[in-house]
Amino acid sequence: MKNIHYKLIALLFIAFAFPYAGSSQNSSVNELQYEVNRIYPYISITKEKLKEAHTLIDLNKDYKSSWIRAYISVEILTSYKGKIRKAVSKNATLSQEQKDMIHTADAGTDISVKVQYLPENTLKYNDIKEMDFTLTVNPDNEAIYPGGQQELKQYLKETAIDNIPEGSFKGYELAAVKFTIDEEGQIMDAHLFWSSKNEKIDKLLLETIRNMPNWKPAAYANGRKVKQEFVFTVGNMESCVIPLLNIRQS
Repeated sequence: MKNIHYKLIALLFIAFAFPYAGSSQNSSVNELQYEVNRIYPYISITKEKLKEAHTLIDLNKDYKSSWIRAYISVEILTSYKGKIRKAVSKNATLSQEQKDMIHTADAGTDISVKVQYLPENTLKYNDIKEMDFTLTVNPDNEAIYPGGQQELKQYLKETAIDNIPEGSFKGYELAAVKFTIDEEGQIMDAHLFWSSKNEKIDKLLLETIRNMPNWKPAAYANGRKVKQEFVFTVGNMESCVIPLLNIRQS
């Protein structure tokens, strides 16, 4: 008798639990996703990571050390007080001179790396090859919407998202609007990177970005202000378009 009593309680629990779970899932699925993310340079690094760098892989996680049998030279170029400086080492480990150069480079200027090497292959005789990359140091302060992220989300919701008919985005559909915040915090070059396939929605998203108030621009610790690129995405954030944007989602 006691077992029957427990079974009835379990059945009642399941009966009440499943409709609630289904309702919660449906509301989550039906909620239109939207984000604004920073578009990063192809290779970028924070000032903190730069201070900890000891090798080329620390500067560029995609550096292809497996391509190299032997190093000829590793040349690093930076700008200091407007003048170009160069330091050369013999392998992938940064010399003290190279470290000093990258730590004191002018804020907002790129760091260039050029590697000359003998390739790792089965050939008996190899010609010297060369690979290079350019590194951007992220500003100390990112560009920010007035009032912060929550105010930005609210503006986008009220101006754009609430005016998009329910069911407009299905499956993996996504729309993306790229834009730049310039040194004065103004919105520049807003353009459609990926269409929603609905002309009215595309127009709404573009106008929403173009009519935003000015942002506080990105800046380095020395006060130098710089441009930054962003993208406004609406729809399924698992779309195959997302990897094309070079964003870093939190």
